Amino acid sequence: MAKDKIKIIPLSEPVEHGSETITVLEIKQPKAKHLRSMPLEPDTGDLLDLAAKLAGQPPSVIDELSMKDMTEVLTVVGNFIDTGQ
Repeated sequence: MAKDKIKIIPLSEPVEHGSETITVLEIKQPKAKHLRSMPLEPDTGDLLDLAAKLAGQPPSVIDELSMKDMTEVLTVVGNFIDTGQ
């Protein structure tokens, strides 16, 4: 996948998941298949679920993001959806 289709988000607060410490999330650009089950008016939970899919992480990792990191992730996902990039 081309680098311009992946956004790298360094986490201000790393997330512990099992024995792994996650310090960055790589959010890939969504394709139509990622949006198939999205409602026309997604809520925050829908966008966080999408972020988990696009980052290749379980929802439990996204659930542990700090508010600052969650805001950044939602901004990136929202920009992908709004502009297609």
